Amino acid sequence: MIVVRLLIGLAGALGVLVVLSSAVRSVVLPRAFPARVARVAFLAVRLPIAALAARDARRGRWRRREELLSLQGPLGILAQLATWTLLVAAGFTAVLWAVEHHPASPAGVSAAARESGSSLSTLGIVRPAHAAGEFVAFAEAGVGLVLLALVVTYLPTIYGAFSRREAVVAKLTIRAGAPPTPTGLLRRSWELGRFDRLEEVWHSWEEWFIDVGESHTSFPQLTFFRSPRSHTSWVTAAETVLDAAELVHHALDVASDSRSELTVLAGVSALELIGEFLGIPPAAEGGPGLDRRVFDQALTELAQAGLPVVEDHERAWRAFADGRRRYESLLFTIAGLADAVPTPWLPAELFGRHRPPVLRPVPARRDSAEDG
Repeated sequence: MIVVRLLIGLAGALGVLVVLSSAVRSVVLPRAFPARVARVAFLAVRLPIAALAARDARRGRWRRREELLSLQGPLGILAQLATWTLLVAAGFTAVLWAVEHHPASPAGVSAAARESGSSLSTLGIVRPAHAAGEFVAFAEAGVGLVLLALVVTYLPTIYGAFSRREAVVAKLTIRAGAPPTPTGLLRRSWELGRFDRLEEVWHSWEEWFIDVGESHTSFPQLTFFRSPRSHTSWVTAAETVLDAAELVHHALDVASDSRSELTVLAGVSALELIGEFLGIPPAAEGGPGLDRRVFDQALTELAQAGLPVVEDHERAWRAFADGRRRYESLLFTIAGLADAVPTPWLPAELFGRHRPPVLRPVPARRDSAEDG
């Protein structure tokens, strides 16, 4: 029996260490490290919500669908916090049962669970009877305080990143319409006499892509946080800016702007980082997913607004399709995962063409210095 108690106690202690490792990976470490416990807890909430939302979509209940999808991010985070707390309590219950020599019965396990709950919450209602148990109780109280401190910093950090992301997305809807489109961004800038100031857009979105690439891998739950407006999405906004920059490069007869190309490079880098963390394959080769008619309609709309559209539409299409291929498949897959609002430029039938395994381990990135 002593051996059994020892094994159960060690298993409980190991479980606590696993939970603490998950919490540290999710909250403290600045780099994107996989945390399987946190991911399972988040998926336990996301998967049923996504299934209910899909059912509502089939029945045409779009408002209810949006309400359900808006819950998956916040509830997923609460599920992670609750899972960490419950697993820590369960682990210390096993340790206290072992060191306090509680009987191997439901009553004994219940007594150990009460001691664990009292210690974790630092209430001290139930005290262990032995010195070893008191030592475990002190350790659990310390772990409880650490978890509380992590929660206090975790939620504000996530919502701060969410607010930064959505502030720029909301600004884009003013410039490009709601939902935003690449042609809307270019046409409004031209009509308002601000086309020569598009550098403001490219600069702010270059910084936005850098911030999103960092925050959405450090806190991958942000991928599933929906925009406050039901007709907008951070994925759609990213597509709008990237496609607008490609249109300026290949479809308009204007001076080349290096800032827009830097924005595209920042966007591709951010999508690749997010895709790598989520287990999405790199950009696929092959033909473009965008319908050629959407591109032709865009050129017609821009020409009617007075923008200098190039004469060779066929050449412009080939160049645009080649440029878009750098980020297109990643956009489609991330849009499917995030249940983004579809647009003609981001059609729903192409979402999730490379759906990743939900628990795929994240490969470690190699720095350029290590590669050398």
